[in-house]
Amino acid sequence: MYAGFAFITLWGYRKPYQEDGKHYQSKALWLVFAISAVFGALTEVMQENLIPGRVGSVYDWIADLLGGLIGTLVFYFFHRNRNNFEKPTLSK
Repeated sequence: MYAGFAFITLWGYRKPYQEDGKHYQSKALWLVFAISAVFGALTEVMQENLIPGRVGSVYDWIADLLGGLIGTLVFYFFHRNRNNFEKPTLSK
């Protein structure tokens, strides 16, 4: 789930990601990973404290981190080939 969250979030920002240079690209990748890490931690805390019968786990949070990292890396490697983001044109 967190891999999909990271990938889709970066996909939504692909246009500025392509145009604003390496500094913005690096910042975007780290920001999305950080957001997924914080969101994962918050869900574990909420499970522990707000939902009866549920337990928050550090191991689940680590799995969330790995998912966010995988989604970020998949987007990064997918984006390296910029032709993947070009809209197909119909030739007449």
